[in-house]
Amino acid sequence: MKTKTYSILLASVLLCGFNASAQHLWWNLAGQGDGTCLYGEITVLATQPTTYYCGANWHPGEPAGGYCGIQHNDPQERRTIFSIWDTSPTQHPKTTEAGPHTEFGRFGGEGEGGHTHMIWNWKTNETFQFFVHKQPGAVTNTTDARYYIFDRAAKKWLHLATINCPNGGQRSVETLGGGVNSFLENFSGQNPSAARLCLYRLWLGPDVDHLKCLTGAVGDGTWGQLHDTYFLASGGPDQLGAVFTSLESRYGKPAYGGGGITLKPLTEKSLPGSLLKQLKHLPRAAAVKDNGQH
Repeated sequence: MKTKTYSILLASVLLCGFNASAQHLWWNLAGQGDGTCLYGEITVLATQPTTYYCGANWHPGEPAGGYCGIQHNDPQERRTIFSIWDTSPTQHPKTTEAGPHTEFGRFGGEGEGGHTHMIWNWKTNETFQFFVHKQPGAVTNTTDARYYIFDRAAKKWLHLATINCPNGGQRSVETLGGGVNSFLENFSGQNPSAARLCLYRLWLGPDVDHLKCLTGAVGDGTWGQLHDTYFLASGGPDQLGAVFTSLESRYGKPAYGGGGITLKPLTEKSLPGSLLKQLKHLPRAAAVKDNGQH
């Protein structure tokens, strides 16, 4: 009966958004718009191939805006992604440091910029941790953006890549604020009725010691709160209802946003001292050659 109840609720929520390929959370930055450090957690609870779970998308549509997260490409491949758009049509980001398994180059099709990714077999029901840090680059009037992920098996942080961006007089290049969102996207549009569900939490600040938990967000599509986190979901009412029912004993019931409903802020959580210590002493990947990046 619980599955049926959730299906009825979901049917009303999904009437306007069922055919959408992506849904978003727009975070209240709580005065941290000029932040240069961003720590985030993504927990995928239900997934299907051709789905991208963006943990953070900063300065969308602005010079050198960027994004990072995890992707379910096909039944055999999952990966993590970190990319930054061009500062201008003539000012391009370049990957200057990369881990031994990191692929990097240019991307196009939705604007143009610098792209990196690494095959990464993330798992459902496990929290994926990531960290992005911006700071002045070695070259004058540039900014380095470094991307790290936590290796749960090895219990250590990995430096996936550093992307160096020309500042071009644009404040957005130097910070991680400016309309930060997280999103869930079925990028092929295939199998839209299959359940996809992901939990998100973010911390943003000017440095590691002043990372502030972001507790407020609004969304589009199917979104809300579950287990004191924000969630994004897509899929048919029956399919999602079954997923929420199966998770209720562990996560409780979902609270849906949208439709004039106002959700209370999340509980503000401080990061453990052991984690903050790790974020202050992160490794550096090897420098890479230009390799014709333009």
